Amino acid sequence: MRTHYRRPAFTLIELLVVIAIIAVLIGLLLPAVQKVREAAARSQCTNNLKQIGLGMHQFNDTVGHFPIGQYNDDNGQWGWMVFLLPYVEQGNLYNVLTSSASADRVYIPANMGGGPNDNVGGNIDNIHSVNATYPVGRCDTNTAVGPDAVKTVIKTFLCPSNSLPAQKNNGFGATHYCGNMGNTSLWGATSFSCGGVFGDKNNGILLFSNNNTQTWVVKITDITDGTSNTFMVGEVTTTANVTPTANTNQFPVWAGGNGGGCNGTTSLGQVLRAADPAFPLNGTSDMSFGSKHTGGANFLLCDGSVRFISNDVGTTPVYSAAASRNGGESLPLP
Repeated sequence: MRTHYRRPAFTLIELLVVIAIIAVLIGLLLPAVQKVREAAARSQCTNNLKQIGLGMHQFNDTVGHFPIGQYNDDNGQWGWMVFLLPYVEQGNLYNVLTSSASADRVYIPANMGGGPNDNVGGNIDNIHSVNATYPVGRCDTNTAVGPDAVKTVIKTFLCPSNSLPAQKNNGFGATHYCGNMGNTSLWGATSFSCGGVFGDKNNGILLFSNNNTQTWVVKITDITDGTSNTFMVGEVTTTANVTPTANTNQFPVWAGGNGGGCNGTTSLGQVLRAADPAFPLNGTSDMSFGSKHTGGANFLLCDGSVRFISNDVGTTPVYSAAASRNGGESLPLP
């Protein structure tokens, strides 16, 4: 006689137990995967800032000072990242923007800044409109100069963790890093309108430098608080008027402010930010630094190192002290 054996099978309860175990394992695994992914993104962001830092010091070695932050006070002015392009492996892009055969190109001030504007009748506003009288380039980004060039997406200027798109809604290439113009201790007011805060009152590194006739720049020797205690560049992300879907005039772009007019932070926050309790880290102000990293943001210091600053520090006098290059504060970064 032939014996028949019934194959063992999972009961419904056993199947449910297995599914529950798999669900628990997935629940335990996902946070770990997310942490690894965020760690990789944060590491890439750190490397981006280090690359920017190397470019800054190469620029300083070549020119004798750091770049101008912005060189005009009331139009869509070119920003410091344009002048940094040759030092972050974007020399061809820089040539497109500065070597146009016409006057419709980036304006380069005398000695790359640090004195009066040259060949423009003493007033940079004279070159807003291209004409034969001042064939030295334009100071605003709303031009026909390399129309595709300003839309270039530069990965070194983008943090993988950021939720902002790689291009502004007008096509301009975005940046997730802005220059430190200082804290508000010397400003007398937190206004950025025309006739307001200029480079002579900025105590940071990359300065809002023009009053139509003069530019201000910073040298290594000007950083008397110590290069290891002073911010140069920090991360920026969503703010009150900047979101992934509402990327208005305050949206940070590497080419520079493409807002225009004497309208407060509309132009300035695209290129430069401030660091003190008036503009706390990861605050809603369009002048605040911030990131999508958990708990804080990365900052490039003037010695070329990168530090992660926590949100708790970003509301304290230590944060203000790190924004100032020459305040004499004895408040080293934690």
